[in-house]
Amino acid sequence: MEASNDGGIVLSLFLMVAAIAYALLNAIVVYERSTGIAINTKTDYYHRLLRLLSGWANLGNSVVHILLIVYTLAHKGNDSDYWIEERKLGGIEGPVGLTVLNFLVGLSALRGYSMMFSIGWNSFVALAGTLLPVVWPRFVEEGLAAW
Repeated sequence: MEASNDGGIVLSLFLMVAAIAYALLNAIVVYERSTGIAINTKTDYYHRLLRLLSGWANLGNSVVHILLIVYTLAHKGNDSDYWIEERKLGGIEGPVGLTVLNFLVGLSALRGYSMMFSIGWNSFVALAGTLLPVVWPRFVEEGLAAW
């Protein structure tokens, strides 16, 4: 069997994700501009925009973790090699914790309580998410190979 080159599919998926992200970000910007809140300076505008983007990103991440939990629970009885390895990594406690934490961070940002909590958490996620050894090796090993 000849190996196929799926680079076009990967590129198409990347472009679709980029287009959706661009549309969502612009929707938030349109929402921000159309609300009747008086903004005195550019700094106030950027702080409010940052709070909106950060808050909705964290709430969206919370929803993604809920979907991951549902997907994991739906395949609880699956005995394929993939799910056997997945169960060795642990249960749903990690995604549940991340769901709650992302929800609280998003709510905190949207309600205007504290941006330091949001900035601190998102900075940690950006750093740890790129370096976390549990996620990347498995994705590179099986995720890309399956494409």
